[in-house]
Amino acid sequence: MPQRSIRVLLVEDNQGLLDTFSDILQLVGMEVDKAGDAQAAYGLLGQGRYDVAVVDMVLPGPSGAEVVRKLKETSPTTRIIVCTAYYDSIPLQQAIPLGVDKTVQKPVDPGALIALMIELTGQGAGAE
Repeated sequence: MPQRSIRVLLVEDNQGLLDTFSDILQLVGMEVDKAGDAQAAYGLLGQGRYDVAVVDMVLPGPSGAEVVRKLKETSPTTRIIVCTAYYDSIPLQQAIPLGVDKTVQKPVDPGALIALMIELTGQGAGAE
């Protein structure tokens, strides 16, 4: 379990998946903000710092790659996990060079995603 609450930004246009992941992450003590598209994510970026962002690549309007670009500009220390069903997509190819930390393919196991978030933020059992 994390030593302190990890702040997470979830960017996903599938509302059911967005709500499910948010609920699971909150159950393990993470603070979660949800965005259903890039514009909503941009609004949340202006309100605070995130430890980790999980970004879908295929979104209505600006792509997930644009969200990654904006994250890198406004919050360079935020760790970024790209989560997509389209592993050969152009948005994914555009996002990787921007400095994403990990890419995972949907469907993703919630436990594995939580473990990855804890690992990337250094909030594991041995973290100081």
